[in-house]
Amino acid sequence: MHVVTGIDFTPYRFKYMNEQQQSINPKTGIQEIRRIEKSLVDSGFLGEALLDTKEFLNTFHNAALENRLEKIDNDYTLMRDFLSKGYRDEKRDTLYQSLIGNLYRLLQDVVLEYEKVHNPMLFPHLQYQSTLSFDVDSIREKLESFVSEVAFSSLEINSNQSELLKTVYSEHHYYIQQLFDAILFTQQWSHDFAMNLANLLISPTIDSLDAQLLVSVMSLGAIYNKDPERLLALLEIYKQTNDEHIKQRALSGWVMGVDDDMLKFFTSVNDEISAELDNEKTRTEVLELQMQVIYCRNAQRDTEKLKQDIMPTLLKNQQFEITPTGIKPKEEDSMEDILHPDAADQKMEELEQSLHKMMDMKQQGVDIYFGGFSQMKRFSFFYTESNWFIPFTKNHPQLQHLSTDFLNSGMIKTILDSGSFCDSDKYSFVLATASIYDRLPANILEALNAGQGSMEIYGDHEIDMTDPTYIRRMYLQDLYRFFTLSDFRRLFENPFDHQHFLFLLHPIFHHKMAYEARRIQKFLLKQKMYSSLSRLFYAYKDHKNINDLKMETVICMHDEDYLQAIYLYELILKANPNDRQALAGYSQASFIEGDYKEAAIGYRMLLEHDPDNKAIALNLAISLINNDEAEEGVNILYRLEYEQPEDINVKRALAWGQLYLGKTEQAKQLYQTILPKESHNSSDYLNAGYASWFSRDISRAIVLFHNSLAMIDGRPKKPQEVLKLFSKDAGLLQRYGITLVEQKLIADMVCASFQGPQNNKD
Repeated sequence: MHVVTGIDFTPYRFKYMNEQQQSINPKTGIQEIRRIEKSLVDSGFLGEALLDTKEFLNTFHNAALENRLEKIDNDYTLMRDFLSKGYRDEKRDTLYQSLIGNLYRLLQDVVLEYEKVHNPMLFPHLQYQSTLSFDVDSIREKLESFVSEVAFSSLEINSNQSELLKTVYSEHHYYIQQLFDAILFTQQWSHDFAMNLANLLISPTIDSLDAQLLVSVMSLGAIYNKDPERLLALLEIYKQTNDEHIKQRALSGWVMGVDDDMLKFFTSVNDEISAELDNEKTRTEVLELQMQVIYCRNAQRDTEKLKQDIMPTLLKNQQFEITPTGIKPKEEDSMEDILHPDAADQKMEELEQSLHKMMDMKQQGVDIYFGGFSQMKRFSFFYTESNWFIPFTKNHPQLQHLSTDFLNSGMIKTILDSGSFCDSDKYSFVLATASIYDRLPANILEALNAGQGSMEIYGDHEIDMTDPTYIRRMYLQDLYRFFTLSDFRRLFENPFDHQHFLFLLHPIFHHKMAYEARRIQKFLLKQKMYSSLSRLFYAYKDHKNINDLKMETVICMHDEDYLQAIYLYELILKANPNDRQALAGYSQASFIEGDYKEAAIGYRMLLEHDPDNKAIALNLAISLINNDEAEEGVNILYRLEYEQPEDINVKRALAWGQLYLGKTEQAKQLYQTILPKESHNSSDYLNAGYASWFSRDISRAIVLFHNSLAMIDGRPKKPQEVLKLFSKDAGLLQRYGITLVEQKLIADMVCASFQGPQNNKD
């Protein structure tokens, strides 16, 4: 039997389940191996890691692993002995690093073999390892024979052709499924095996679907086992293949398989990836891949957006039908036309807008179908791990129980030709639709069999399914479904989770992809993913880059670190005093921080450049009011109110200014016009409460304060919380001689109002 690394792959749960192993806590065991690995990575101290590994293997007995450890230990002992005798060795450093690399790979295999014993989820994948040959020539023979058998069977002209093809596909699927399972959880690969397999998978003599599936299992293995040779093989496939489907799977595989610790010990792999990143086309594809991974990761969030913003409109307008060429009205309701003659046009417009929103999301890369198809992954088909990665084909043996008429219908052809769905969703749709196919009305069946049924959504006919970006997107959606929905996902680190999805954080990308990383930062900002933006930004931050300073101000403003934002804006303005965007940010940050004098200076400068800008004038007026220059601020507001009499923000600011000028009655009148409006907010109630308080209408003030607090979150408040609210307007309260004692009394009364019935009419 030929094997990958010379190890007998008979499942270890049968060979080594002795009393000692049964006493080991599986979770604790993995943690101990990872602790040794981390110590090796952090310190680079080979001797200590060897002792710890030896101690672990004294408990977890595995002859093959012990032999490998013994060889590393012997080489290390020879190195020490050689040094103790005073000999110089120019290759000592290189050999030491090589031994560390060997121990690192051994530790990955210790994890694998330990999981084989203790993790029941691995057991189904191990049953073929002792029966299949891993010799690449044997694999080649099997894969090439399948291509020949399909070709010969297709030439048959008798009635047995269909059954013959079914047999060929069924037998081959059984083999390729076994190969997938057997090869997934193998130990670290040798360089020769990895490169030979890579060369096989780019060969035109095997079926592309087989190659795609094996590239996927190679990728899963690289993620699971941190194998440098699998990573190199994926990189080689990416560089050499002419098949775009294989290429994009390989790209996803080697990028997601990057591991910082592994690259630290295997500099040759690091150098190969780094050299490939010199290629502009590769960097562009990695950039697109990163964006697409982010879109996939946001699929559940986007599903909620579809449910709330778009689907209600689509469901409400069921009198229209959506076709590949547009929207067409169903049979008209004459009574509705008479009663509401404009309703149809309005509904058509709403439907068009919702569909355009959905298609815009899709064209941007949003996974708009995840929500619907996530409910359709419980067919037995998906209990086989390899099925999550097999490109859609109606020849799949696990579809052969479906009726021949259904599988050969025009609808299946449409599915194959459709650009709407990833392969996993196509299988879901076929399996779900098959159960109702025979119950469809005759006219519908006739249309489907004639190829008139469409799986496409409005606008899908414009998709170029040969485009690498499209091919990659569909595969990533398959991957995302696997890592989100499959029971097998628990065996792997999830490349889409918070810790891993921003792969541009890996140091290997830093020196080559700074430009692309900054594009991703803008993309994350557009997606409002501020936490991820911050992580990526600080990994690439360049103190001399003015655009980086600007991005950092955005992060600081979002994180409410206004003092740091002010400092950064000052640096930007020092470099370019005419940067109005920076001046606007500086003014806003100063205002929020309570430095109204600086805010007013900034807004005044902005208004000089743009005297007709109403928003800047409003901000200047409010800054002046808060800076004890209320009269000038109010005069600006009078002009704005004359020009925009219905602007509620101008009325708010003017009412606030009147309070500062001591004109409480004028302020109360303004609040009486503000509160009835739908756009009123909790601050309007609060400030109206001040107006009543200052004019000594205490009962009215209590009601307004109550409404303000109730509008925030509805829960009863403690007096300290009310006082904290008042403290933000301490300057205004001091103008009216409101003492702390009076504030406490008012706070008590407001809190009491939550305990019993209260007349809360505005």
